[in-house]
Amino acid sequence: MPKTSNPAAIPHSDLLTGRIRNRILMPVAVALLMAIIALSAALAGLMYTPLVAGFLALIPLVMALYELRRLITDSRAIISELASIAEKNEEVINSFSHKIREPLNNLVLLGNMLNETTTSPKQQELVETFVASTGSMVEVVNELTMETAGNITFERRGEIRFRLGPIIKDTIELMKLNRRHEQSLVVYDDRGEGVTEYKGDPIILKQILIDLLSAAISGASGKVNVRIQVRETGERDGMQKVEFTLSSDYPVVFIGEGRQPYPLAGRLIHDSGGTWQETGAGAESYFLFTINMKRAGKIEHHAAASTLIKGIPVEKGSKELKDLSILLVEDNPINQRITQLMLEPLVRRFETARTGKEALDMFGTSRYDLILMDVQMPVMNGLVAAEKIRGLELSTRMHIPIIAITANAMLGDREQCLAVGMDDYISKPIEPEVLIEKIKALI
Repeated sequence: MPKTSNPAAIPHSDLLTGRIRNRILMPVAVALLMAIIALSAALAGLMYTPLVAGFLALIPLVMALYELRRLITDSRAIISELASIAEKNEEVINSFSHKIREPLNNLVLLGNMLNETTTSPKQQELVETFVASTGSMVEVVNELTMETAGNITFERRGEIRFRLGPIIKDTIELMKLNRRHEQSLVVYDDRGEGVTEYKGDPIILKQILIDLLSAAISGASGKVNVRIQVRETGERDGMQKVEFTLSSDYPVVFIGEGRQPYPLAGRLIHDSGGTWQETGAGAESYFLFTINMKRAGKIEHHAAASTLIKGIPVEKGSKELKDLSILLVEDNPINQRITQLMLEPLVRRFETARTGKEALDMFGTSRYDLILMDVQMPVMNGLVAAEKIRGLELSTRMHIPIIAITANAMLGDREQCLAVGMDDYISKPIEPEVLIEKIKALI
C-alpha cells in the first residue's frame, strides 16, 4: 500500500504574504489599471467610458481598503495573543526557577558544611563530586534566568525610586551568572553620578544593558573588557536626559548599523524616548545611548514607610557577628534548619518565624539586630511584612536591617524587595560567605 504523506504546514508568514498580495495588492493594481483606462478615455474625448472605468476602479479599491482594515485588526489580535503567551511563559519559568532554587539552596549549603567536616579522603572525594554536581545544576538555572532576563517583560510596573549605581552594579552581577561570560570583564566607572535618585522603571534599564553586554561578549572571539560610564546631559519637559557610554577594548557589534528589526535594546531605548549611536576606532568599540528619566523629588511627609525609613539614621559597625541577635522568617522547615545550622554557631541568638504575621508579633516583643526575610510565605508574604515593619519603625525612630533571602531570582525581584524598605537582597542558592559579608556590611 503506497505511503501517504500529510501536506506540509504553510508558514504563517507565507499565508500573510499571500493574503496581502491577493486581497490588497492585486485589487489596488486593478483599480490603478481602471483609473489609467478612465484617464486615457477622457483624453480621447469619450463620454461614458471614463465614468464607467472610474466607477469600476472604486470597487477593487474599496475591497482593498476593507481587507487592509481587517488585516490591521487581525495583526493587533495576534500581537495581543503573543504578549499573553510571553507573559504565561515568563510565569512558568519564574515558578520553575523558584521551586528548583529552594532544594538547590539546601544542597549548596549542605555541601559547604559537609566540606568543612569530612576527614577521610574517600568522603572528601564524594563531597567534592556532590558539590561539583550541585554547581552544574546551579549554572543551568542561572542560564535560564539570564535567558529570561533578555526578553521583554509585558508586566506594567509602578514607579520605583532607584539610584543608577546599584542598578548598574546589580546588572553586572547578573551577567556573571552566565559562565560563558565569566572570562570577560565589565566595569562600571562611577564618578559620583550613581548616587542620583530617579523615579521610574529600573528594569527597562537593566534589560537594555543586559542585551547590549550579552551581544558584545557573545559576539567576540576572545576576552572582552567593557567599561560603562554615565552622565547627565540636560533637562527638558521635566525629564532628565541621561547618557550611557559602553566602551570595549575589542572590536564588537552591540546592535549593528542598519539592522532591522531592532533588537531588544534598540526597541527599549526608542520607547524610552532615547537615541543611540555606535562607532569603532581601531581595536576599540563604543556604544552611546541616551534615555529620558525622571528625577526623584524630595520625600514628602505623606510618603510610604519604605521611603521615609531611609531618613532614619542607622548605627553601623557597633556590633560584631558573634554579638548579633538574628530573626529568620522562613516557612520551609528544612530551609529553617539548614540556615540555623549555618548561622547559629556564629551569632549570639538565632530565632525563626514561619510567616510574616508571626515575624511581626515577634518583632513587637523582642529586639533583633537583623532580619533575614523570605518572600513567598503563607498568611503574610515577606514584602508585606517588611513594609509593615518599616511602618512600625517610624514611631520608634529605629531601623533594623532586613535582608531578603528568596528563591525569587528573576529580573525585577531585587527592586521589589528594595522598594518596600528591605536593605539588601540575596537569591537562592546562597553562598554562606556572601550572606555573611552582607550581614557584616549592615551591622
